[in-house]
Amino acid sequence: MAVCDSDGVRFEYPESWKLSREERGHDVTLHIETDGTAFWSLTMLTSRPTAQEAVDAVIAAFEEEYRDVDVYDGPELVVEGPTAICELDFVCLDLVVSAVVQAEMTTEFTALVIYQGESREFEDLRPQFAQIAASLQYAGDVPDA
Repeated sequence: MAVCDSDGVRFEYPESWKLSREERGHDVTLHIETDGTAFWSLTMLTSRPTAQEAVDAVIAAFEEEYRDVDVYDGPELVVEGPTAICELDFVCLDLVVSAVVQAEMTTEFTALVIYQGESREFEDLRPQFAQIAASLQYAGDVPDA
Protein backbone atom coordinates (compact mmCIF):
# COMPACT_ATOMS: atom_id res chain seq x y z
CA MET A 1 0.00 0.00 0.00
CA ALA A 2 1.07 3.57 -0.68
CA VAL A 3 0.68 6.23 2.01
CA CYS A 4 -0.57 9.77 1.58
CA ASP A 5 0.62 12.06 4.39
CA SER A 6 -0.36 15.55 3.30
CA ASP A 7 -2.24 18.62 4.49
CA GLY A 8 -2.81 17.23 7.98
CA VAL A 9 -4.29 13.91 6.86
CA ARG A 10 -2.90 10.45 6.40
CA PHE A 11 -4.36 7.41 4.63
CA GLU A 12 -3.31 4.31 2.74
CA TYR A 13 -4.28 3.44 -0.83
CA PRO A 14 -3.28 0.85 -3.45
CA GLU A 15 0.15 1.59 -4.95
CA SER A 16 -1.05 1.24 -8.55
CA TRP A 17 -3.61 4.02 -8.11
CA LYS A 18 -2.71 7.65 -8.88
CA LEU A 19 -2.91 10.37 -6.21
CA SER A 20 -3.32 14.03 -7.14
CA ARG A 21 -3.85 17.22 -5.11
CA GLU A 22 -5.94 20.28 -5.98
CA GLU A 23 -6.45 23.55 -4.14
CA ARG A 24 -9.56 25.67 -4.48
CA GLY A 25 -9.35 28.74 -2.27
CA HIS A 26 -8.54 27.44 1.21
CA ASP A 27 -9.96 23.97 0.49
CA VAL A 28 -7.76 21.05 -0.58
CA THR A 29 -8.87 17.92 -2.43
CA LEU A 30 -6.82 14.73 -2.51
CA HIS A 31 -8.05 12.61 -5.43
CA ILE A 32 -7.22 8.96 -6.12
CA GLU A 33 -7.78 7.51 -9.59
CA THR A 34 -8.13 3.75 -9.82
CA ASP A 35 -6.88 1.63 -12.70
CA GLY A 36 -10.43 1.93 -14.15
CA THR A 37 -12.89 4.81 -14.10
CA ALA A 38 -13.80 4.76 -10.40
CA PHE A 39 -12.29 7.23 -7.93
CA TRP A 40 -11.97 8.14 -4.24
CA SER A 41 -11.58 11.72 -3.04
CA LEU A 42 -11.19 13.67 0.19
CA THR A 43 -11.96 17.37 0.32
CA MET A 44 -11.03 19.36 3.40
CA LEU A 45 -13.65 22.11 3.71
CA THR A 46 -12.10 24.84 5.85
CA SER A 47 -15.40 26.72 6.18
CA ARG A 48 -16.47 23.77 8.39
CA PRO A 49 -20.07 23.20 7.31
CA THR A 50 -21.79 20.58 9.43
CA ALA A 51 -21.35 17.04 8.18
CA GLN A 52 -25.01 16.92 7.10
CA GLU A 53 -24.74 20.28 5.28
CA ALA A 54 -21.73 18.98 3.34
CA VAL A 55 -23.51 15.77 2.34
CA ASP A 56 -26.70 17.67 1.44
CA ALA A 57 -24.68 20.03 -0.81
CA VAL A 58 -23.21 17.06 -2.67
CA ILE A 59 -26.66 15.49 -3.09
CA ALA A 60 -27.99 18.80 -4.46
CA ALA A 61 -25.08 19.02 -6.94
CA PHE A 62 -25.72 15.47 -8.17
CA GLU A 63 -29.46 16.17 -8.51
CA GLU A 64 -28.70 19.30 -10.52
CA GLU A 65 -26.33 17.42 -12.83
CA TYR A 66 -28.17 14.11 -13.30
CA ARG A 67 -31.78 13.01 -13.69
CA ASP A 68 -33.21 10.45 -11.31
CA VAL A 69 -30.67 10.41 -8.50
CA ASP A 70 -31.60 7.79 -5.92
CA VAL A 71 -30.40 8.55 -2.39
CA TYR A 72 -30.13 5.87 0.30
CA ASP A 73 -29.05 5.86 3.92
CA GLY A 74 -25.43 4.87 4.23
CA PRO A 75 -23.96 2.28 6.55
CA GLU A 76 -23.39 3.19 10.18
CA LEU A 77 -20.06 4.88 10.79
CA VAL A 78 -17.92 4.08 13.79
CA VAL A 79 -16.22 7.43 14.40
CA GLU A 80 -16.06 9.85 17.28
CA GLY A 81 -17.20 13.15 15.75
CA PRO A 82 -20.33 14.44 14.00
CA THR A 83 -20.80 12.50 10.76
CA ALA A 84 -23.23 12.05 7.89
CA ILE A 85 -23.26 9.46 5.13
CA CYS A 86 -25.43 8.42 2.18
CA GLU A 87 -25.27 6.30 -0.93
CA LEU A 88 -26.33 7.45 -4.40
CA ASP A 89 -27.22 5.76 -7.66
CA PHE A 90 -27.63 7.72 -10.89
CA VAL A 91 -27.38 7.21 -14.64
CA CYS A 92 -24.53 8.73 -16.64
CA LEU A 93 -24.01 7.91 -20.32
CA ASP A 94 -26.45 4.98 -20.01
CA LEU A 95 -24.45 3.46 -17.15
CA VAL A 96 -25.65 3.13 -13.57
CA VAL A 97 -23.14 4.84 -11.31
CA SER A 98 -22.97 4.28 -7.55
CA ALA A 99 -21.37 6.56 -4.98
CA VAL A 100 -20.86 6.92 -1.25
CA VAL A 101 -20.74 10.41 0.24
CA GLN A 102 -19.61 10.83 3.82
CA ALA A 103 -18.57 13.82 5.89
CA GLU A 104 -16.97 14.16 9.30
CA MET A 105 -16.33 17.36 11.23
CA THR A 106 -12.91 17.89 12.76
CA THR A 107 -11.58 20.86 14.72
CA GLU A 108 -9.84 22.19 11.61
CA PHE A 109 -12.16 21.33 8.69
CA THR A 110 -15.03 19.18 7.51
CA ALA A 111 -13.66 16.09 5.80
CA LEU A 112 -15.82 15.22 2.78
CA VAL A 113 -15.14 11.80 1.25
CA ILE A 114 -16.71 10.72 -2.03
CA TYR A 115 -16.06 7.47 -3.82
CA GLN A 116 -17.86 6.40 -6.95
CA GLY A 117 -17.80 4.26 -10.04
CA GLU A 118 -19.89 2.39 -12.56
CA SER A 119 -21.99 0.01 -10.46
CA ARG A 120 -20.15 -3.25 -11.30
CA GLU A 121 -16.71 -1.67 -10.92
CA PHE A 122 -17.90 0.10 -7.77
CA GLU A 123 -19.02 -3.14 -6.12
CA ASP A 124 -15.67 -4.76 -6.93
CA LEU A 125 -13.72 -1.80 -5.51
CA ARG A 126 -16.04 -0.93 -2.64
CA PRO A 127 -14.02 -2.89 -0.03
CA GLN A 128 -10.83 -1.06 -1.08
CA PHE A 129 -12.59 2.32 -0.99
CA ALA A 130 -13.96 1.57 2.47
CA GLN A 131 -10.48 0.49 3.59
CA ILE A 132 -9.02 3.82 2.43
CA ALA A 133 -11.73 5.70 4.33
CA ALA A 134 -11.12 3.56 7.42
CA SER A 135 -7.38 4.30 7.31
CA LEU A 136 -8.00 8.06 7.24
CA GLN A 137 -6.33 9.88 10.15
CA TYR A 138 -6.20 13.57 10.99
CA ALA A 139 -2.74 14.62 12.17
CA GLY A 140 -2.86 16.31 15.53
CA ASP A 141 -6.61 16.64 15.40
CA VAL A 142 -9.36 15.01 17.39
CA PRO A 143 -12.86 15.15 15.85
CA ASP A 144 -15.32 17.49 17.57
CA ALA A 145 -17.55 15.75 20.09
